Amino acid sequence: ALRRAKDAGLKGGVHMMPGLPGSDPVRDLESFRTLFLDPAYRPDFLKIYPTLVLEGTALHEMWRHGRYAPLSTDAAADLVARVKALVPPWCRIQRVQREIGAPYIEGGPTKGDLRNLARERLRAAGGSCRCIRCREVGFRGIEPRPEAITWLREAYTSSGGHEVFLSLEDPENAVLVAYVRLRIDTAGGTVRELKAFGRMVPFHERPGPRWQHRGFGRRLMEEAEAVARDEFHVSRLRVTAGVGVRGYYRSLGYRLERPYMVREL
Repeated sequence: ALRRAKDAGLKGGVHMMPGLPGSDPVRDLESFRTLFLDPAYRPDFLKIYPTLVLEGTALHEMWRHGRYAPLSTDAAADLVARVKALVPPWCRIQRVQREIGAPYIEGGPTKGDLRNLARERLRAAGGSCRCIRCREVGFRGIEPRPEAITWLREAYTSSGGHEVFLSLEDPENAVLVAYVRLRIDTAGGTVRELKAFGRMVPFHERPGPRWQHRGFGRRLMEEAEAVARDEFHVSRLRVTAGVGVRGYYRSLGYRLERPYMVREL
């Protein structure tokens, strides 16, 4: 399923539910390691939903009769901290913990701020999370230094293709400003995602201190085109683009071939 999504130019995400019956923290952590070490997987984003015991479920009956022991809040925070330590910089942890009120949770982690608990635990151990969400500008409360913004590149194989993750970052402060995902597979080259962070800037306004509309997207697209053409000998690049951004890609020389925007390189 991940390969079909990525081959189509879509992002591929995975939802993981640690603490299920028959598992334990060691096996759960190994599953997360497999997710990123095995090139068959390597998702673009991740959601972590520790198993919760809710009334009216079969799991509730198992728990009530002593046949199931869920993760505690402490154990779940420890596991998520360990997961955050191994997530690569091209993956975004979208969510940790479901939005279910603590009064409804009869077993399992009850803290809604489980992500923050895990982050603090990881920080106390001298580590840090490299996922996209923890580095994106505007989230960390640290402004990148314009003169320090530089190109970074991560290349890896994933789901039957070659992925190149190009980013513009202030590496010393671990702040991510913008990135592009380029995939090379049997279909050729595909830009699966182009993203600039920061507050939205309307088209008729100047960016001012905001980080959008500063040309980062254009620079990333030019670099992605050069990589596809010069390193992988791709002659035609396609972009996954919704209706609202097709005009932007037309300004870069792309034309519509539904559902993609395409350009000869």
